[in-house]
Amino acid sequence: MRRPVGVRMQFLDDPRGGERLWRLLSGNNRPLAMGRGGSRAPRDELAAVRRLVREAEPKLRRDPDGKWRWEISANGGPDVQCPGVFARRVDARRAFHRFTQAVEQAEVTSAQLSPVLIQRELMIQREPER
Repeated sequence: MRRPVGVRMQFLDDPRGGERLWRLLSGNNRPLAMGRGGSRAPRDELAAVRRLVREAEPKLRRDPDGKWRWEISANGGPDVQCPGVFARRVDARRAFHRFTQAVEQAEVTSAQLSPVLIQRELMIQREPER
């Protein structure tokens, strides 16, 4: 019998040797947040994200299509953003709140992504600000 999977911070290794990405996944595999892995060990990255969440307010912004996103970052620290968009600002804020609760329960895992999925993750993270 398989053990139920909880919230996890999954580190995604690029088979081509590129940037290390991570995403926070809920127990039902829905992405709650994503970011770029720095030079920290995975457990240290998770600890840095937890500290950031406790200390920072999210930046809520609108994309060119009028959809809302949240993001948080710190100088020399992790850059974290939501993986999706929301029709209303309040929904983006609620998603951030769900993320703050989930990150406290997260465990570290790893995976290897296909080049196509890596490109998709990088494109989402590099969308220009408006």
